[in-house]
Amino acid sequence: MNLTSSQAEQILALADRAYAADGCAPLNEEARFAIAGTPAEHLLAEQDGVIVGYLQWQPAFGTGQLVVDPHFRRRGLGGALVEQLIEGLADPTLGLAGSESGEWGLWSFGDLPAAREFAAALGFRPSRTLLVMRRPLADLQPSPIPEGLQLRGFQPGDRDAFLALNAEAFAEHPEQGALDADGLAQRMAEDWFDPDGLLLAFDADGLVGFHWTKLAEPGTGEVYVIGTAARVRGRGYGRVLLDAGLAHLAAAGATEVLLYVDSAEQIPVRMYEGAGFLIDHRDLLYTKPAQENR
Repeated sequence: MNLTSSQAEQILALADRAYAADGCAPLNEEARFAIAGTPAEHLLAEQDGVIVGYLQWQPAFGTGQLVVDPHFRRRGLGGALVEQLIEGLADPTLGLAGSESGEWGLWSFGDLPAAREFAAALGFRPSRTLLVMRRPLADLQPSPIPEGLQLRGFQPGDRDAFLALNAEAFAEHPEQGALDADGLAQRMAEDWFDPDGLLLAFDADGLVGFHWTKLAEPGTGEVYVIGTAARVRGRGYGRVLLDAGLAHLAAAGATEVLLYVDSAEQIPVRMYEGAGFLIDHRDLLYTKPAQENR
């Protein structure tokens, strides 16, 4: 189904109410892009014409995101939306495409106790953990830039090389690796986009890495994405790009910075720990094998 502008506004307001109650956002950036019109399926629960429950299903990733109004929780609305999704995945005539692997999951942002109980009651198990890490932007000690490496901001002619390197660096990453020209254009249209904050690293043979920084909230920057080419792995370019991006965010007015990293990716986790980042909280993906859907 396609959302009307009224439905989209109601869903965003619902997400804001949940954020105020829980202290963490129930929908991530990808979900908000989908509310604005990128491909996804939308399941709604309403009371007296007002949306009080929302489940977004993204078949490309085999994942969903669920939010229920704080004033309407523990009434079975969340479970009913999940059951509706399960029925849709089991019956192609209902129009909900499933994931290619057959395994699918629901994201829980903030690892809230209530979300753990909800997932366990429905037979979901945690299968992936994203670490949300932070550090203050004080006492920065930038890494020296190696000889033969040049850093500069993004320019329009860099698009294809950037997308190719992103696809290579995140070939095993279901979300980031899928970034295409449309997705890039959508992000570049956001108010927070700064071409100088998308730092690119070049050697004599071309683009070898990037650090895409983000400053969406006053005072808080983000290590949005860091990627390096396979041919230069092990040379420390990731740390050089990390430090250069932190310096850019500090100069832009950020006083702290956060990032998201998969806990299974130990090399970047150790790099971030070495750069002074500490774990703030965790986001969990709860999955359910296809054979257990009924």
